[in-house]
Amino acid sequence: MDFFEHQEVARKKSHVLIFYFFLAVVGIIAAVYGLVVLIFTFSGEKIGDTPGLPFWDPSILLFTAGGTASVVFLASSFKTLQLSGGGSVVARELGGRELDVNTTDYHERRLLNLVEEMAIASGVPVPSVYVMDLEDSINAFAAGRSPSDAVIGVTRGCMTLLTRDELQGVIAHEFSHILNGDMRLNIRLMGLIFGILFLSLIGEFILRNAFRGGSSSSKKEGAGLALVMLVGGLGLLLIGYIGAFFANLIKASVSRQREYLADASAVQFTRNPDGIAGALMKIGGLSSGSKVAHPMAKDASHLFFGSALDSMFATHPPLPERIRRLLPHWEGTFGEVSLRPITDEREREKKPRQAPASAAAASGFSINEAGEPLRLNAEAAMESFKTVHPEQVDLGRELHENLPPHWLEACRSRAGAQCLVFALLLAQDDTLRAQEVRRLLELTDEGTAQRSGHLFGELASVHSAVKIGLIDLAIPTLRHLSRDEYARFREVTHRLITSDDRVDLFEFMLLQIVTRHLDAYFEKKRPENIRYQRLNPLLEDAGVVLSTLAAMSHPDDETRAVGAFAAATARLRERYFVEISHQPASNCGLDRIKNALEKFAHASPVLKKHFLEACSLSVMADEGVSSREAELIRAVGDAIGVPIPPFVLAARRI
Repeated sequence: MDFFEHQEVARKKSHVLIFYFFLAVVGIIAAVYGLVVLIFTFSGEKIGDTPGLPFWDPSILLFTAGGTASVVFLASSFKTLQLSGGGSVVARELGGRELDVNTTDYHERRLLNLVEEMAIASGVPVPSVYVMDLEDSINAFAAGRSPSDAVIGVTRGCMTLLTRDELQGVIAHEFSHILNGDMRLNIRLMGLIFGILFLSLIGEFILRNAFRGGSSSSKKEGAGLALVMLVGGLGLLLIGYIGAFFANLIKASVSRQREYLADASAVQFTRNPDGIAGALMKIGGLSSGSKVAHPMAKDASHLFFGSALDSMFATHPPLPERIRRLLPHWEGTFGEVSLRPITDEREREKKPRQAPASAAAASGFSINEAGEPLRLNAEAAMESFKTVHPEQVDLGRELHENLPPHWLEACRSRAGAQCLVFALLLAQDDTLRAQEVRRLLELTDEGTAQRSGHLFGELASVHSAVKIGLIDLAIPTLRHLSRDEYARFREVTHRLITSDDRVDLFEFMLLQIVTRHLDAYFEKKRPENIRYQRLNPLLEDAGVVLSTLAAMSHPDDETRAVGAFAAATARLRERYFVEISHQPASNCGLDRIKNALEKFAHASPVLKKHFLEACSLSVMADEGVSSREAELIRAVGDAIGVPIPPFVLAARRI
């Protein structure tokens, strides 16, 4: 399962969605025109010398089409704009409550730990987690426009009635939607469907006023007006539900195959089909199943793990069919489900252990930063970032469980999360770092400078995979800064990293990860639109990035650096029949690298995939790569909007 290809499919399906929506609007316009003819017939109004309205009148049709299309598109635009705040808007509309990252409640802590572990394994910032406290059924959803503003939501029943393995299967299913690009498609679908359903809301409003108007007037004209309003209201209500009929067909056609894919991905991630299958069987054995009572559920039914509504056009495949795809020998019985929350001590989360003797043990890798370079096979590395593998999920849990408590505390407090980022941006060189600490003291306060310096000492030799994992854990906390606090934090990070005019490339990329995700959240930036389907407009930009990575991998051997660059560009030449020129160091400054990555952020998913393969080859041409080099490729991926799991799979295959 290749995330890049699935993202491309999701992008193409959004075009199909627009086409279906256009057809639905055309059908609605035809129905509204018929309603207008009917209203004129009932009212007895004359158009010219003839009572009523002729069946065919181009001018009235044009007026009707313009008015109807305007109402539908304005309503859709309003809803889409409302949802532009990201997944948190959807979660709150569904009655969700955001979990406190410092919660001590057993079920909430277990849920948060699972989400954090899966985020580390996937290479994405930890999504905010919401619980629908009033829903006793078993269900969950992922919502957002991109991984930067994604949220995971679960019902209370999902959080309390499932075992850890079952809950992990559900969370893995939702992460599949995040990584496959389904969320943006789902948000767009919500906006379009609201526009179609808006006519039914207008119809309900007219009906209420029709009865009110008819009862308040005894004149014949008043009665006639009430009749016209009654016919118009009933007509719009009927047309709205006709629109809803087609909207549900669209949702079902878009969602069903995506659910099968997410189920299969969850099994691939966890190596445990019994987990997600057990959750599905509990839905079948529970009286409330996966039903969601909240009124908003009808608009968001396609987001959920299980069918949220009873409908002849269900957005999800039948439960037995989903279970049999996971467990072919399933006998077809659901069994009874205990309504008592799971509190078995064997299910309780392990408390974080103290830091292990070596930083390597916490990273899941066989060496630490000071050891010999990892022996990575480039092909295995490229395979490892196309999807999440079980080894990476194991790494996520292993790393999370071994993080020292005070590191986790730093990630979960606003002051601590800022200090953690400052610490990771401090220079390795003692003299430069002393200058940066002094600058930090000038920009913040003594406590912040001291804590950042102390954290640097602890994190200096830690594997880069751990550093990126800590950033992913800290980002949800940093989202809770006020706008003024974030502006100050952003200014400090930029001045800190540029204070000595000597910026380490890895530290620069870490800064790009942080600011990219947080800027998207605070500035409500839209996800990057696709501008580049072909490599030709990006040849110089590709040359800048690949030349930089090759030179960094072989800083003392220009011949080998050029050879690594040639190996990387050969792959692109085979695919796109283009020539990419090696760029001199003078043309590879940080601003130029940043601009190049911003352009690749607007490339198609498949083009991004091939570019990242070339990046891997530029660094791994000799199969020797340090922790920083391996994680730098992940940082490049994040900078262009592609989360890459840790390279533990490639390392362990050697």
